[in-house]
Amino acid sequence: MSYLGIIFLIILTLILRLMFGVETRALLTLYILGLIIFIFAFAVAEMPPFGSVTNPVFNEMSARFLEMGAVETGAVNIVSSVILDYRAYDTLGEATVLFAAIAAVIATLKSH
Repeated sequence: MSYLGIIFLIILTLILRLMFGVETRALLTLYILGLIIFIFAFAVAEMPPFGSVTNPVFNEMSARFLEMGAVETGAVNIVSSVILDYRAYDTLGEATVLFAAIAAVIATLKSH
């Protein structure tokens, strides 16, 4: 972070504290939210263009799954081989999140 950014934050803090009476906790919350928004904006700006051939979606893994999926996994259905063999941990994580969401909804609805 440059000196100009630090000076800007100090001046902004003084203005918000002295002129508007904003509490320290609220200032900290504003700064953290600003940092999160900055990080998200930077991440979106660094994303590859939509539909580009160089995107990670168009890599050699999908070709390998189609060509070698039945041989490596022994499954007849290529989709099932990808979901249950190649990406089993990812599928387990998704199922866990789905189960937790359903349990939370049921617990919330039962309490009423």
